[in-house]
Amino acid sequence: MGSKKKFLKLLKDNKMRKRVIDSFDSIDQKNFFDPIFEKKFYTEETILIGRGEKSDPPLALAKMLHYLTSRKRPRILEIGTGSGYSTALISPLVDEIVTIEYHEELARPAKERLSNLQLNNARFFAGEGTGIQEPLGLFDAIIIFAACHKRPLALSGYLKDGGTIVFPMGPFHHQQIAVLEKVPEKDEILYTIHFHEYCVFPPVRGLYGVY
Repeated sequence: MGSKKKFLKLLKDNKMRKRVIDSFDSIDQKNFFDPIFEKKFYTEETILIGRGEKSDPPLALAKMLHYLTSRKRPRILEIGTGSGYSTALISPLVDEIVTIEYHEELARPAKERLSNLQLNNARFFAGEGTGIQEPLGLFDAIIIFAACHKRPLALSGYLKDGGTIVFPMGPFHHQQIAVLEKVPEKDEILYTIHFHEYCVFPPVRGLYGVY
């Protein structure tokens, strides 16, 4: 069985931002995962959450939040709600989070879990995150908890100038955490991208993944 104290120390040893560590400290995994998997809580293992899906790899999740919070991010779009655990971790870090989950059967209980914890700054949608139909407005950052095989530039239309997209990029079996920035320059928009740690996520559904 994992130890929350040891997991938080792991985050400190990996030089995660203090506000990210504090968020992990404030949110208990027991509120988001079936107690049958208790032995996997606060380990580096993923946890089954239903519909053939698993939780995000814990350390990769923390690192993505680390890059997400490198600047002030008051309004965030999350693609891949899952059990709602990542949504709950982001909630204390931002003014508003809009989250999209492909499986409605996962989105509904995730919404209920955050409501029970009185984390009330999240809006939930079900559908394909790379083919958004709703008029959601602009975001300061977008975070995608699924692998993209190329830059998700279609989503940049929902991103404010100077905003970033944090996502795993690469083939199905091997990716790197990528941080893409939308940079306005004179009469054009440039997109810079930086690659960080290796990770493994399932492919995103839609334009940038594999069905």
